[in-house]
Amino acid sequence: MGRSADYTIQGFLYQFNQTLAELLKASDDAEITIEGIVEDIEVATFAGTKAIQCKYHEAQNKYVPSILYDPLLQMMKHFKSNPISNIKYHLFAYFPNNPVVVISAIELQGALSSKNKDLQALIADVVGVDVEEFLKVFTVTITPKYNDLMEENARLLETLGFSKVEVETLFYPNAIQMIGDLSIKHEEKLRRITRRDFMEKLHRIRSTAVSQWTLALKTRQKILEIRRRQLKENLSANVRLRFLIIFPEFLERFDNQIVLFIKLFIDKYHFKQAHTHTPLFVLDVTQDLFEEIAERLIGKDVVPNLGRPVKAFSEISFFREPMVLKDKKEFVLRLIRWADYKDIQLKVKPDDFFVIGYGDITSLDLQDVNVEALGAEKFDEVKYMMGMSNAY
Repeated sequence: MGRSADYTIQGFLYQFNQTLAELLKASDDAEITIEGIVEDIEVATFAGTKAIQCKYHEAQNKYVPSILYDPLLQMMKHFKSNPISNIKYHLFAYFPNNPVVVISAIELQGALSSKNKDLQALIADVVGVDVEEFLKVFTVTITPKYNDLMEENARLLETLGFSKVEVETLFYPNAIQMIGDLSIKHEEKLRRITRRDFMEKLHRIRSTAVSQWTLALKTRQKILEIRRRQLKENLSANVRLRFLIIFPEFLERFDNQIVLFIKLFIDKYHFKQAHTHTPLFVLDVTQDLFEEIAERLIGKDVVPNLGRPVKAFSEISFFREPMVLKDKKEFVLRLIRWADYKDIQLKVKPDDFFVIGYGDITSLDLQDVNVEALGAEKFDEVKYMMGMSNAY
């Protein structure tokens, strides 16, 4: 895994990979719910429902049954509430050293009598559960190590017809990203997908997802390199209208890097006479920080058009073309806050819309616009992917 992935991210990626394994092995009409009825994965077929929990414990040196009390109680709680449902419960877990994990009535009674204060509410909900009946529909499986599971999924994608040369840097990371995107939906119905729909969407994808999930994969370096190649063609075009929206919340050293990033972009992609389309930068920042950034840009001789001749925002002033005196343009970029940009009814859409960082752009009309999402957490990685530097 990448240097930025800690055990928490690794746990999520383990769950996503287990979900992907279930998707790839399921029938076409099987419906999978990410983080379903018992938190992790739910697979519904004509034969019934399979409810799955995934627990990854790479840092756990020694296995003891109490580590699994929480997911066991969660499953027993659901079983008690749905006694006649056709549901089978599966617990997938990883521990170092491949311990033998046996879940019998003894371990379940241990969970029910636990003194752990964090489990008391769950235990109260499970009082009276039929342990023996639950065991008839419950199984536990010790799964491969994360890297082995990842490699197995890559092989499965190849056997299902995905190009071997593109699995590592296109289809596999995008499959993980699709599952990650589903997992954060608030409504359960939005977290459901059939295997057929999942595979069709995956086949249509032609650009590699860049996010905290894909950059935490062991293929991180290859993902950055392939994304750089994918972006190169459009970025090399002289006449192309580009908008960049930057969400700073998870970008490291945003305050220190934002002015340098904008200047470098202008120096690279908007310095020729042939560069006739003025780029637009959208920043999700406070008014005070926005004005400070504008002042700092002017100090670097990178003059922005803020669309404010005095105080009130003027769309006419904002979207007018700059006056050019010899080789000097009146302004070299348009700069606006995200809060203001959302309210503009654009008369001209950009060719490329770059989303840097993590933010919700679902309210925007991006039909017929090439959207490039770069969910990196470091400006150096963004600059590398956009061809603005040769190292990260």
